[in-house]
Amino acid sequence: MAENGQDPGRKTWKEFASRLRSYRTEQGLSQERLAERLPYSESAVGHVERMMRKPSEALTREIEKALGLHGQLLELLPQIHNSLGPKWFQEWPRVEAAAHTIRTSEPMIIPGLLQTESYARQVFLGEPGATEDQAEKAVQLRIRRQSVFLRKPPPMYSTLVDENVLHRPVGGKEVMREQLAKILEILNPPYVTLRVLPLAAGLTTGLLGAFEVATMRDGGPDHAYIESAEEGRVTNRTQTVQALIVRWDALSNMAHPVDASREIIREVMSRYE
Repeated sequence: MAENGQDPGRKTWKEFASRLRSYRTEQGLSQERLAERLPYSESAVGHVERMMRKPSEALTREIEKALGLHGQLLELLPQIHNSLGPKWFQEWPRVEAAAHTIRTSEPMIIPGLLQTESYARQVFLGEPGATEDQAEKAVQLRIRRQSVFLRKPPPMYSTLVDENVLHRPVGGKEVMREQLAKILEILNPPYVTLRVLPLAAGLTTGLLGAFEVATMRDGGPDHAYIESAEEGRVTNRTQTVQALIVRWDALSNMAHPVDASREIIREVMSRYE
């Protein structure tokens, strides 16, 4: 709870209610008519719009399906339920949701926005002292963040992944096979691309750690997320962001093209059969 006793997600909940009311009325639907398209009652819709009950993920997905939406409501859920992760990370999902372009570099694991539930679960359970309940909450946050790809149009997402990431059997063969299949399924140039940085490139600045750079849709300042072993940080400091863009461009020049990367993923995936 905030210091003044107000739920810190209440402002976003209010935005959710406003968006829902707007999308519903734009289609000429009353709460009752919308409820007829849902496996939920009219009161369930009304309680959310009147801010009497927080929207669940299941209800939100059904509403989006009924109204033909593409993540405009889902993207608000983590903040409504105060489930944006550690304090130092909480700003980044909001940056992702508002981004026009996201560029990432990942030397150790599959990038979070591309992970399957099974792969993400293994990643979080690998944290020292992590409990199954903590890992599950973190997994659900990560999956909800992936709703940015449901936007029309989605953000331009381009990631560079070190080749060793594909060969690291996180969770075993079945988990890796599912994970690589998902990557092949969602690769959709120019909106979603993944390029492999070959082992033959040797020691590169990409091995210093994972990072992401986001360009905002509204013309606001670029933001960066920089990850370390213990925690990460979000910054819009121009000097830092520009230095990371230069680093990303240098790594990009060493990476395989998208088509070649796709074939590498297919080849590695076959080894997990």
